[in-house]
Amino acid sequence: MSLSSINKRYCKWFWDESLGGEYDNWGTSTYLMEVGQDLYALRQVEIYENGNVLFYDSSHIADDYGRLCDKRLNEEDVKDFSINQAEFEQIWHTKIPMNR
Repeated sequence: MSLSSINKRYCKWFWDESLGGEYDNWGTSTYLMEVGQDLYALRQVEIYENGNVLFYDSSHIADDYGRLCDKRLNEEDVKDFSINQAEFEQIWHTKIPMNR
């Protein structure tokens, strides 16, 4: 296992509010993130109640729907909402994003 993968962490949380505006009908969402040692998101998945899925990473940072989180995450949140790499990778490799 490479050093770079050892320093990555994964988290998941449910957002119980809709986006509002023209995307309000998408509903609530679940966010999954791969986080680097510096606590910045490297990859991000957003899964919405209506089935829409968005992916963001260094090759696709932003679009009309949103963007890769550009704020440093809180250490406690990463710990409290931690998931394993396998759960993140399963979603990343099986969901089909509408923004790619």
